[in-house]
Amino acid sequence: MNLLQDIQSNASSEYSPFLEAHTASISVGDDVLLYGTSDLPERNTTYEVQTYLPGWFTIGDDSGGQALLMRLNGSSTVYRCGHGAIGSFPPEVVSDSFSTWLEENCPGPWMDDDEEFDD
Repeated sequence: MNLLQDIQSNASSEYSPFLEAHTASISVGDDVLLYGTSDLPERNTTYEVQTYLPGWFTIGDDSGGQALLMRLNGSSTVYRCGHGAIGSFPPEVVSDSFSTWLEENCPGPWMDDDEEFDD
């Protein structure tokens, strides 16, 4: 079984419809690029995700060096980790639900909230 087949068979039921609908990668919100089936295997191979985080795969990136990841165990949770740190540190939770996260235009803790500062 190749990586794409493994992802299609073992990824979250929330993620599978997205993958089925997107051959090409798409930009979501201001910062997120979600990989389509044409880019998914190459990106996972390039970043050696399965070597450093067996049982995980990258679904996209934040256009700033952060990989967006999911597990190959049916979980809907989305995580992030620096591309250069994959396997060195535990990934951080971005959202407990891929579908909710996608509906909200993929917000993340790395994005500024336009905070107001007191003078």
